[in-house]
Amino acid sequence: MAKKATRKKASIPARAKKRGEALWNEAFTQGIADELADWDPEFNELFMNFVYGGLYDRDVLPHKTRELCAIAACVMANAQPQLRTHLFAAANCGATKQEMMEVILQMTVYCGAPFMLQAARIAQKEVFPAIDAGKTSPNPPTVD
Repeated sequence: MAKKATRKKASIPARAKKRGEALWNEAFTQGIADELADWDPEFNELFMNFVYGGLYDRDVLPHKTRELCAIAACVMANAQPQLRTHLFAAANCGATKQEMMEVILQMTVYCGAPFMLQAARIAQKEVFPAIDAGKTSPNPPTVD
């Protein structure tokens, strides 16, 4: 069996690193950067500066509100991996499980029951138990 190549840690701009670690944790943030850098190092830098160090780091909205908006958008788009990520981030920003569920339930009006039901099951059966167990992020992504 061939030995896996050791992945070089991707660089993360300081502002993006600080925000990513506040929303999730160091391992998750580094995992995202490493995955993006494997695809394209320049894109990783653009993404980290624009998303983590830019949009997510603005103080116009409270970070909890921003994450509740992200949950709503993920339910609407049926973006399940990103929903998991933003449920953790919302909890890390002080959102309660009741607030997160209310946002998910509200999406029944805008995207229908199927997407809402999938999101509610992910929250109740996967993410909330992990949060209760002390996890602050989903497992870091892998490119394997």
